[in-house]
Amino acid sequence: MFRGGETLDPDGKAGVAGLTADLLRKGSQKRTATQIAEEIDFLGGSLNTGADNDSVTASLYVSTKDTDAGLDLFADVIRNATFPQEELDRERQLQVAGLQSLADEPGQVADLILNQTVFEAHPYGRSATITSLGTVTRDDITAYSAGVVRPERMLIVAVGDFKANEFLAKLKAHFGEWNVAGEAKPLETRKPMPIPKRFVLVDKKDATQTQARWGRIALPRNHPDYFAAEVASGILGGGFTSRLVDEIRVNQSLTYGVGSTFGMEALGGDFNVSTFTKLETTRKLIDAVEAVLQKTAEKGFMTGEVAKVKGYLAGQYAIGLQTPQALAAQLAEMVFHRLPNDYLTTYITKIKAVPLAELNRVAREHFTPSQFSLILVAPADKIKAQLTGLPAPDIRPVENVGK
Repeated sequence: MFRGGETLDPDGKAGVAGLTADLLRKGSQKRTATQIAEEIDFLGGSLNTGADNDSVTASLYVSTKDTDAGLDLFADVIRNATFPQEELDRERQLQVAGLQSLADEPGQVADLILNQTVFEAHPYGRSATITSLGTVTRDDITAYSAGVVRPERMLIVAVGDFKANEFLAKLKAHFGEWNVAGEAKPLETRKPMPIPKRFVLVDKKDATQTQARWGRIALPRNHPDYFAAEVASGILGGGFTSRLVDEIRVNQSLTYGVGSTFGMEALGGDFNVSTFTKLETTRKLIDAVEAVLQKTAEKGFMTGEVAKVKGYLAGQYAIGLQTPQALAAQLAEMVFHRLPNDYLTTYITKIKAVPLAELNRVAREHFTPSQFSLILVAPADKIKAQLTGLPAPDIRPVENVGK
């Protein structure tokens, strides 16, 4: 993992981080894109790269007997990527094609507009568009890589059947003498700030359902309220027995699926609710979700539902650490977000120890519906009569999304 990510995309060039990460696997000083793909396939492993808000990542998975060959390939794509122009053009075309078809995916549209709305004044709210991708040059890619994919920004996590000292020596052999000229790009340090409540209606005239999202600024990943937030969100909308599912799906039959989650990044995060319904029940859905949020914020939780969700989260966490890949991901998250070294071994204890009063405080601070922006994706002319009494929405054509 390399600290930086999409927050360091140059102004007007959203998508540079993602393209840079993709192109790491598309050619090096020693290998072509085809050779890289063929070598990892021959090893029966996987080599993946990507970027998110806060980091550029590369991951390798090979059998123990192929460790040396895998590490040689891994180090090559990280250290010696050449970012061929033809590969940049190909990756750009793939991403542009995806954005051109975005209007056909109302759920993805709702998620994108929610993120842009909640984080509108912060780099977390930026996303690649057809326009921004079209401005990206190979020089932008090489400059970004030189400023972010650097040894002083690097965190390596390894899990497998090896002796630690021997494996550390292998890592030092591949990365110990690595140097990159120039200076690192300064990290983004601004924290996302709350914005006034927004109501956005994306007009998709051929939609047969309404996609609905509620969102607001919430917590960074290393916040002291992390464990309380996990439990509170689990009770509200974290599974088939959650309050939102019980009321919105079971009692009122307004949807097949509804959920809530805290999205926590290094600098900040959001809390959101996601669901959908028939066009004719759009207003009923809005009122029902906000009633559950309001009731939870005002009255908090009950002891029985708290114990049930704590047990569920503890069980899921233990199951989720069973594979080397999952354990490596958890260790990387722990170190990247500067969590305590005993995080993995104390997670279950801390989840079970969250007091009811703390859960109720988190609900009061984060679940009050008047603090949420609302995003709808639906035919505006077919649902506008149901929106009486709500603030006038900002209506946007779905065709403009991603452009």
